[in-house]
Amino acid sequence: MGKFNNKIEAEFNPPRKWVLSRMLTYTNQDINAEALKCVGVEIKGSKMFKIIVGEGFETDLASVPRMCWAFIAPWDVARAAIIHDLLYKRIRQYRGAGGDDKKIISEAKKASDDVFHMAMKDADPSVAGWKIAAAYYSVRMFGRWSIIPRDGD
Repeated sequence: MGKFNNKIEAEFNPPRKWVLSRMLTYTNQDINAEALKCVGVEIKGSKMFKIIVGEGFETDLASVPRMCWAFIAPWDVARAAIIHDLLYKRIRQYRGAGGDDKKIISEAKKASDDVFHMAMKDADPSVAGWKIAAAYYSVRMFGRWSIIPRDGD
């Protein structure tokens, strides 16, 4: 079982970005820390692993198409999505710096998606199981485009 350090404190930066005004952390003993460390994710701890998203981090919360917001709005899974955004950003940076080991990339993506899944389950207030499943399987299926390096990473 994992936990977040706090609620999100962020400022909206139009048109679709939020900037954290304080750090957000997620701690869980089941994180595949080794896979994430291979792509440059800084993880604290040796038994309980902590991922830290620093103040000033830019996020779009969850990349849910607007037409789906009636079912899953970005704020439903926001804290888990911010952690996931950081993990995917590190994969993009690894790839952008010339990291081309397909096994490392694949394992880091799976570990990132698993952290997203665990973090949604650990959210308080709780996220409905069907929303967790829909969000998790969406990133597993379509997240491969989000780990392609881009300008600004």
